[in-house]
Amino acid sequence: MRPDIFNKPRSYRLRLLVKASIISSAMIAVALFAAPGVHGQQQPQQKPDDNNKSQEAKKSESRSQPEANKLPGFFDHLKTIVEVGGRIRQVQGDRPGKFQETRDFPKGFFMRNLDMNFESADSPFILSLKAREIREQDQSYGAEAGKVGKFRTRFLWDQIPHFYSDGRTFYVSAAPGVLTVSPALRASLEAAPNAGAATLQLGNQLPALLLQQAQTQQGVDLRVRWDKLLVTHSYYPTENLELYFRAQRLRLSGSRPKPTGTFARQNFPPINDALWEALGSELPEPVEYRTTNLTAGIRYSRPKWRIGLDYDLSLFRNSIQTLRWENPFRVTDALAIAPAFGVGRNRFAKAQLALPPDNDYQSVRAYAGVDMPHETQLRGAFTWGRGTQNEPFLPYTLNSAMITSNLLPGQPSLFNLATPQASLNGVVRTMNHDYALSSRPWKNLRFLLQYRANDVDNRSRQIQFPGLPAFGDSTVRTAVDFYNLPIENFPTSYTRQNTTGALEWDPLPNLGWKLEYDWEVWNRRFLRVPRTNEHGVRGRFDYRFTRGVLFKADYLYSHRLPRFYPTQPLTFNPNLNVGTAAAPINGGPGWEATPATKFIRGVSLEFNQLRQFDVDDRIRNDAGASFEVTRSEKVTFSASYRYTQDAYDKDFYGLHFNRQGSVDTQLTYFLKTAKQDDETAPAPDKSWVKNAFFYANYSREDDRTAYRGLGHLINGAAINVTACCAQFPIANTFDRNSKIKLDMFQFGVNTASEGERTVLDLSYVLAFARDRTRAGNPFPILAVSPRTATAYDYPDVINWQQEANFSLTHQLRPGLALGISYRFEPYRLDDYYTNSLQPYQPQLPAAGGLAAADPPVPRYLFLNARFTSYHANVTTIFLRYSFGGAQ
Repeated sequence: MRPDIFNKPRSYRLRLLVKASIISSAMIAVALFAAPGVHGQQQPQQKPDDNNKSQEAKKSESRSQPEANKLPGFFDHLKTIVEVGGRIRQVQGDRPGKFQETRDFPKGFFMRNLDMNFESADSPFILSLKAREIREQDQSYGAEAGKVGKFRTRFLWDQIPHFYSDGRTFYVSAAPGVLTVSPALRASLEAAPNAGAATLQLGNQLPALLLQQAQTQQGVDLRVRWDKLLVTHSYYPTENLELYFRAQRLRLSGSRPKPTGTFARQNFPPINDALWEALGSELPEPVEYRTTNLTAGIRYSRPKWRIGLDYDLSLFRNSIQTLRWENPFRVTDALAIAPAFGVGRNRFAKAQLALPPDNDYQSVRAYAGVDMPHETQLRGAFTWGRGTQNEPFLPYTLNSAMITSNLLPGQPSLFNLATPQASLNGVVRTMNHDYALSSRPWKNLRFLLQYRANDVDNRSRQIQFPGLPAFGDSTVRTAVDFYNLPIENFPTSYTRQNTTGALEWDPLPNLGWKLEYDWEVWNRRFLRVPRTNEHGVRGRFDYRFTRGVLFKADYLYSHRLPRFYPTQPLTFNPNLNVGTAAAPINGGPGWEATPATKFIRGVSLEFNQLRQFDVDDRIRNDAGASFEVTRSEKVTFSASYRYTQDAYDKDFYGLHFNRQGSVDTQLTYFLKTAKQDDETAPAPDKSWVKNAFFYANYSREDDRTAYRGLGHLINGAAINVTACCAQFPIANTFDRNSKIKLDMFQFGVNTASEGERTVLDLSYVLAFARDRTRAGNPFPILAVSPRTATAYDYPDVINWQQEANFSLTHQLRPGLALGISYRFEPYRLDDYYTNSLQPYQPQLPAAGGLAAADPPVPRYLFLNARFTSYHANVTTIFLRYSFGGAQ
């Protein structure tokens, strides 16, 4: 079998790429050299008087012919540009990883860019090769070869990095997908909380021990990279027929942070409101994804009609299908403390996590179009697809303590228990339709009718499970815990249909108008709302005041309505009992689940007054206007504004509105000195600058959201005994508003001397963003739930970034240029959540709604994968050399 080049070192892949490029260039060169030779064999017929000439005269005449009459060779039309140089980089900041999050600025010498291009009017062949950011994390290579009217082949290899951060971790990779921790460290951490776990599961000794141990652990570099290989080929047997092929190979590899864990909840007197702890750790997840996409098709075209057929195959493979890790805090398996199982969670010794499974997808697409009189066109496309996935199920748990002797009656022993079937054997069938009729019956009138449908039918089997490991493998959830509903999967399916009609009318040469209506219908199975209907109307208006002055405006109004929004049948109680039988407390009006509540299978287990924004009753208003002025070749100006609002029913809980507004202005100025036809005329400009280009832009974005929530309570529930007792008191309602503003200003200047011998580029960008969150309680909250329901404002989050770029290039002689560039990039981040973040954070930032005497609320973050403020300076000196090409 052919080896996978992605599994080879980068140097091997680079040598292979260069070798392939040389071979391809040589093959095309042979073809190009052969072409003139073939034509050279077709000698023109000699004239009669040529026969009378002596051989010596013919030789003399041949020697006198100019060299320009020779046929140019391959290298006479091959132009090459090479760029080499060196770079100095300085980055300051304790966590400056964001500077190279999706790019690479390596230090030292480089050969950064390479261009080779062959193109000649005397040859039907074309050839080009481009290499960018050679041997860097974001390098790319592209090549193209072909013969006009016969074939064209393209090749692209591109790399896109994503750097998260470096950090420290307790984990060591013992094998792909297997993370281990030192047994001695695990034993010491398991023993530490036992000394003083009087209030919290974490105890009093664990935080200090973790902080000490985290500083001595090994470093880890968290980054992934996409490697993309693409080859396309088109072949034209005739002028009407095209055969094409496309092959793509994608690989995502590296490691990235993966949070895992659960929570623990304890009640502390005197109010017994729940206090939550974050239990778990952040894993350096190894990533090794590979996707192969293949497309083959045929297209036949005639002047009045066209038809085509495509076949697509996509194969996704994950080399690491399961992530298994050891718990840094445990050497021995244990469950939470029965019978409530709310304390002592996350005490497994080993755990597992299923990663994206292997899957296949194939589809067939047929399409056609026909042109009719009056500029009428009818087109249509139909696609049928099928996806499959048959990854084996993982065991329920690796926690050997999850056995009958440690569980409550009725809770199944999940350790070593076989699953109902070995795998999902999932099958999803898809069908897509797209049909349209457009016509221009009159010169200034055009209409469009279109129908689109996307049908996704999940034909996987519905499976019921005897139980489910819950809360960090600390207990077993059964149907009783889920309000007497079975634990099962739901193979979701849906059909989305859009019917669109549009009319365009230009009553005047300087006036345009368009009206569009769209009706969208969703039908869903095993999803939140079975059916929604949305009607939308959009209008557009264009008016040209005078030459070079254009005004545009558009407006959309749409209303989405759920045909029926199913909810669980909670009971409204005007006097909730939020206390105990011994000490009842009147919680006021609210909704509750009682032992008599009959929950509906397939309906979400959520508050019955909560609405999900993606299927809720929604009114959308989207309006925009723009003004463009291009009255001269030197100056252009434009300004635009857009406002969008999604408004939801304020009588329910959930998202109430989302508003977005943006303003954008742009100014460009181009200066070029007058052309002198008469060399004796006085020069209009004595300066070395012969042309200059200036641009400036300012934009502002404003995003606001508002939503309503409710702190609910659990009163009287018993695990595996009573499926009830969720309470939603109206008094615990809270409102929260978020406002994000982004201001950005940028400008740039490009100037060049005569003949572009010296070119200067200068640009500057300033961006400032502020995220502000405000919250409050519209009613006095219940005395028993200050932590559950108290709303308080968050500190502002500020992002501030500048970017200044300077580049100067001077042509030393034809084909040789010397340049220097400089980048200055300061970045400031002020985030209350991460400013003081440490590998182990024993206390969240203080909040105004919590009393100072409350116990701490700890959390874990072993990898410390985050960004902070930084200052970056990058200086690059480069030499660009070009040679070859027709003169």
